[in-house]
Amino acid sequence: MVLMCEPVVRAIEAVKDDDALVYLLTPQGITFNNDVAEQIVKKTKHLILICGHYEGFDERILNFVDGEISIGDYVLTGGELPALVILDTISRFIPGVIKEDSYLNDSFKDGLLDYPMYTKPRDFRGLKVPDILLSGDHAKIDEYRHNEKLRVTKEKRPDLLK
Repeated sequence: MVLMCEPVVRAIEAVKDDDALVYLLTPQGITFNNDVAEQIVKKTKHLILICGHYEGFDERILNFVDGEISIGDYVLTGGELPALVILDTISRFIPGVIKEDSYLNDSFKDGLLDYPMYTKPRDFRGLKVPDILLSGDHAKIDEYRHNEKLRVTKEKRPDLLK
């Protein structure tokens, strides 16, 4: 199924205002990531995402949108799941949705993965929470967490360090 030009353009025109951004969700779009999410939040308060299904769109629709976004190098049966991924990611950057320090310390914010997290008990079957995290020395804890972010990124996603 290829989405027809006229009904899609009429739908865009019915809801688009001067502040809106309109994106098609396609495999050939820019790759969506945290930086793209933050830029979208900075540019607009009105986002329109157009989801294709199976074969995509009439090519002429590109004349009525601001761009194309992809959530990765694979093909899904429709754009509904990518739209949800984009909305969930973007919502975290809208002031008041979550505490700012929550997303400022997330994975990818500084180009690194997040540091390991621990809960109680302190010792679970011989697997212990690192002593430094229980020390109360916030400077040393911050240093430990930064070093752990580097270690985890190097081990699991070395491509991020390039």
